[in-house]
Amino acid sequence: MAIDPILQQILDQLPIPSGEIDFAAMRIETAPMAPLFHGPQGPIQVGPVENSEISGAGGSVPIRIFRPASTPRGTLHLLHGGGWSVGGLDFIEPLARRLTRDLSMVVVTSGYRLAPEHPFPAGFEDALTAARWVLDHVGELGGAAHPVIIGGESAGGNLAAAIALDMRDTANKNFDAQLLFFPAVDFRAQADDYPSRLANADPSLRTETFPQIMGGYCGGHDRADPRISPLAAERLDNLPPAVVVVLTVDPLRDEAVAYANRLRQADVPVELVEFGHLTHGFPNLSALVPAAAEATAAVVDRFEALLARVAAKASAAERIEGV
Repeated sequence: MAIDPILQQILDQLPIPSGEIDFAAMRIETAPMAPLFHGPQGPIQVGPVENSEISGAGGSVPIRIFRPASTPRGTLHLLHGGGWSVGGLDFIEPLARRLTRDLSMVVVTSGYRLAPEHPFPAGFEDALTAARWVLDHVGELGGAAHPVIIGGESAGGNLAAAIALDMRDTANKNFDAQLLFFPAVDFRAQADDYPSRLANADPSLRTETFPQIMGGYCGGHDRADPRISPLAAERLDNLPPAVVVVLTVDPLRDEAVAYANRLRQADVPVELVEFGHLTHGFPNLSALVPAAAEATAAVVDRFEALLARVAAKASAAERIEGV
């Protein structure tokens, strides 16, 4: 299936790296683009928006809290992408506002120290700090009686999946579900052999940049560490149910599909959603590309259906235990 023509027109105008990356220059170059992602109608209207900071091991971690205009039905901690090296709260705000409105949830976005200046575990630690804060404050966010979700796109999806794994093994509580948009989940050398990476068919994400991007994030750390490569985890049982979104042309497609399959094999409820006409990062362009908005809405529908099934199963189990 061909890439949506409106999306292709926009991609043709964006500064997409394909060779050696000067990350400092790229941050400067892309920063003015963030407001454009709100689209010609401007930011999606939600309830109050609050900027704050929490204390982390490496200093302050910025957070931005979006509240729905209606009574919240849960909490979503949403982590931004950008190859662990660019991006931030402004870039993920259009998607955060869209999900706040469409899910009627409080959405908390958080920043993290960026590579290559701050390699692993800096970004992971900051994201984990924010995730713990969200779990500790759900009562004042989307409500303790409602679902609390972790999610992210690309690098943010990697961090979200890694956090769910880490919390399963180290904490006494975890998120109720995961919303993973085209997550990177395998940094091991063997990942270079995935057919989707070899095809290198996504004009918005070129595999020739992977050694620099992934190397900058990993530093000298073991790439088989599940906090870096969730797919390398020995076991994936007892993890939160997940919606995993992939794109047919995305170099990260095959590893994300493999992750969804392993979750399913471990009896974790999974919805795998694939789009053949969109590219990496599509939800961020939803205000500009109708096909991206339609796909994001479809993901929301699938996610709400997953939450409903999980809730119904839990309710049935409680009734059986009470008999």
